[in-house]
Amino acid sequence: MPRRAERFGAAERGFHADRSTLEAAFLGVARDAGVRLRTDGPVIRTSAEPDGWRVGTATARYRARWVLDASGRAGVLARRGYRSRERGIATLALVGRWTADPDRPAPDPGCTLIESYSDGWAWSVPTSRRTRCVTAMVDPRRTGLRRELGLEGMWRTELAKAARLGQRLAGGRLAGPVRACPASLYGSTSHGRPGMLLVGDAGSFIDPLSSYGVKKALASAWLAAIVTHTGLEDDAMAMAACELYDDREREVYRTYRALSIPFFEQAAAADDRPFWQVRLAAARKAGADIAETAATPGAPAVTEPGDRSLAERRAEAFLGSAEAGAAYETIRSLPSVHLRPSPALEAVRRPAVVDDRIALDRYLVSDRLPAGARYVRNVDLRRLVDVAPASDQVPDIYEAYNRLGAPAPLPDFLAALALAVGAGFLDLRDDPAKS
Repeated sequence: MPRRAERFGAAERGFHADRSTLEAAFLGVARDAGVRLRTDGPVIRTSAEPDGWRVGTATARYRARWVLDASGRAGVLARRGYRSRERGIATLALVGRWTADPDRPAPDPGCTLIESYSDGWAWSVPTSRRTRCVTAMVDPRRTGLRRELGLEGMWRTELAKAARLGQRLAGGRLAGPVRACPASLYGSTSHGRPGMLLVGDAGSFIDPLSSYGVKKALASAWLAAIVTHTGLEDDAMAMAACELYDDREREVYRTYRALSIPFFEQAAAADDRPFWQVRLAAARKAGADIAETAATPGAPAVTEPGDRSLAERRAEAFLGSAEAGAAYETIRSLPSVHLRPSPALEAVRRPAVVDDRIALDRYLVSDRLPAGARYVRNVDLRRLVDVAPASDQVPDIYEAYNRLGAPAPLPDFLAALALAVGAGFLDLRDDPAKS
């Protein structure tokens, strides 16, 4: 495959974060926010009771109305029948710590290095200016591992297949033993119910090749906190909040599977071997129902979830549709516009994130956007539909929209107006005398 380099913003480089240091920073933020931490050992038992949960460690017992399993792959609660795996693919990580020789410069300081080869892929991240974590990702059933060589021997054999990375690591040595860690992806049949949520990697684990794992986990924790807050404050909304969380976590997993398809396609084109072909077929199957139309030429076919819902991302994708494009050109060509809500427009109330909790919020629904939409490019479509009929000049509609709330940049407002017309939220008439 051809070499490709990706940079941080402003051409900056970065270092792989030390886990203990990062976790200490997170715990410090939690303490500052008033969280009470209990570090008296790992959880060894949990039980659901009519009035909540009982959680036990080796030295203490706790009661709680809600329990969040954020135990990662260990899955303290997730392993109790919630885990689901995609059959036919497995990933094992062979991990070594590499140190540059004292008399030689370290290769690519600050850069993450990734290289695919016929039977797997290699990944290396800097932990300092002279040390790196170097990992070979393999499939125990398809890579053809030479187990008689031991972990270090298998690690060296696989890295030798990654020619470019292997050359960069020639001037250094392995520091410490090689470890083997499970890295297979998995999802969950359910990510929670009132009183219990599976958060981050406890609920699902995506292929490390996507590089989105940490961001996915943080987004999961953010939404889990909002759902838990909602459940503690409003019992009546607890079930709806958990259903939204479950839908969102499933969607995120499928979306990242779809996002991985281009990586697998490139690798499979360069190395037509079972390791890549099986992964490509599995990703296409898992992400089949999440593919979207690109909103702009050259954009990815599937957009990254971030903290936006699937409905919002589908609304963004609709901006690239023929209907939205035609509406935009029509609006530009008219000396005045006469807008009214479409007779087919529906407003339905669905669970959504509103400030720091889950609440029933108003979505606009049409035949062209059956999933409904609230925002596109941070423009409130509901406010737009409310103010649009009051004026026949786009600048006046824009000013009226901005007076009622957070203002929108003009290009984003025009895009939202085109979507509202193209999606059938607003009817556009060039002659107000015609009905």
